Amino acid sequence: MPIDSHRDITRINYQDTPLDIHYQCFGNEDNSVIILLHPSPLSSNFMIPMLPVFGQKHHVIAWDAPGYGDSSKLSETTQSIEPYIDCLALFMDSLSIDSAIIYGNATGAQIAIEFSKKYPDKTVKLLLENVAWFYDEERAAMLESYFPDLSPSADGSHLVKTWEIVNSLFKYFPWYDKSESAKLTTTTPPLDVLQAMFVDYVKAGSSYADAYIAAINNERPAQLQAVSVKTDIVLWQDSIIYRFCQRVLNIELPDHIVIHSVNSGLDNRIAQLTKLISKE
Repeated sequence: MPIDSHRDITRINYQDTPLDIHYQCFGNEDNSVIILLHPSPLSSNFMIPMLPVFGQKHHVIAWDAPGYGDSSKLSETTQSIEPYIDCLALFMDSLSIDSAIIYGNATGAQIAIEFSKKYPDKTVKLLLENVAWFYDEERAAMLESYFPDLSPSADGSHLVKTWEIVNSLFKYFPWYDKSESAKLTTTTPPLDVLQAMFVDYVKAGSSYADAYIAAINNERPAQLQAVSVKTDIVLWQDSIIYRFCQRVLNIELPDHIVIHSVNSGLDNRIAQLTKLISKE
């Protein structure tokens, strides 16, 4: 069967509420499945450069999590990771996928971690990036300042604030901290990439922070240590949260969770991901 690349929508029923879940596909449908989970508050568009990388030997499916991209919003506002886990299971069922490799990046990684614990039979293995460990005081500071209200305002100030956030993400982490210690040395993406991220923020609307907050609250050693399935974690030097991700090296992990340190450069990251996914 030739390589298939398309966008589609499937309907799931979560807590008696129908939700339309948008997703993108790439690769031969006869191959084993890998599902890509994006960071918040972005969408499957973030994964477009990765589709051909993973799609060489797999059928790749990148979803828009509920409330993000072109997927329906959850009926109730929540800052729990549980709804996203259960919706992912329902999403797989709707596409007749019994099990899959789950790739997660940032928020997507935390959803993948918890998904694998609740639905181990649906998880072939995990491939994770941007797995961080935030200390309690850092988490408290971020939850206080990282997520300003972006509800629509008549003067458009919410759009100005949104652009400020997006434009600062690759210059400082956290984005609101303009101190020298928070300054990043990573390369700022082209304006069209920032524009696409801006659009995803706007699409997510006033509840843009929900999954993000759930992920931040989950980024603790105990959550990762409890994963029972085979897991590869890519620790890339150019990540904007690299100094927080490095801390996972100090976590005592079971043998089936392996960390792969990758030097600076996009080519090195892609080569490592390709190598890991080619083993399956």
